[in-house]
Amino acid sequence: MPRTKKPTQDAGPSSGKRKAPSKKTSKQPVTYDDTKFETEGAWLVYKNVLSSRNIISERRVLISDFANELLGDVIQRNKWETFVATPRVAYVEIVKEFYANIHDNLDNPDHPQYQQVYMRGQYIPFSPLAILRYYELDNTETDILQAPNTNLQEVVTSICQGIDHWPDGSSTLNYNCLLPQVRTLDKMVSANILPTTHTSTVNMERARLLHWLQTKTLNIGNYIFANVLHIRNNRRCLAFPSLITGLCEMYGIDLSHEIT
Repeated sequence: MPRTKKPTQDAGPSSGKRKAPSKKTSKQPVTYDDTKFETEGAWLVYKNVLSSRNIISERRVLISDFANELLGDVIQRNKWETFVATPRVAYVEIVKEFYANIHDNLDNPDHPQYQQVYMRGQYIPFSPLAILRYYELDNTETDILQAPNTNLQEVVTSICQGIDHWPDGSSTLNYNCLLPQVRTLDKMVSANILPTTHTSTVNMERARLLHWLQTKTLNIGNYIFANVLHIRNNRRCLAFPSLITGLCEMYGIDLSHEIT
């Protein structure tokens, strides 16, 4: 007696045809320009985070500003004539690549690339001393980074008019409460030392810095170096574009084909 063929399971209109095995698509390797970025991670930071960030440019201190006695005194005491001169032309892509290539061990003395940043196929120095050399400044021993936090009451008394204490429950002062000569100083500070787009208010860090600058010197190398690291790790506008471009040029990076 002939055997009857058992019906196949899941019989249906297309049951007579076998499904071709699905092809597994292999993940394509990520390619990036290793003359611009030290690692794939640096490239991803540039692509996903930094490429859309705005840049705050340094500001030239005008000759007319020197009529302000406080500002003139601060500049002379710190020997900042070069620091506050007309900023050099900055290149946006250079600045963004620089921030992307700042690595987590930049300030770790045990790391092979301690205080060095990869730029266009080579490592360039980026340190407080390199910043001072660029601006032709001396290395001062004491500055606000090593000083204890100044009492806010003392800060308000020295930089403000019309108020005698820090506003209760507030993290900022209104810019209009600053003394006229301090306002002029703040224009330079908020563009060249502690860059910000929020100029209508003054936070505690900026207020303490304004107070400090009235009578003391500031190690601009330490201060800017610390701020660049802070900016890199936060969602702030990218600052010091002229300095970064100038350092790249000083250490031999070819900028002849860059666009401002």
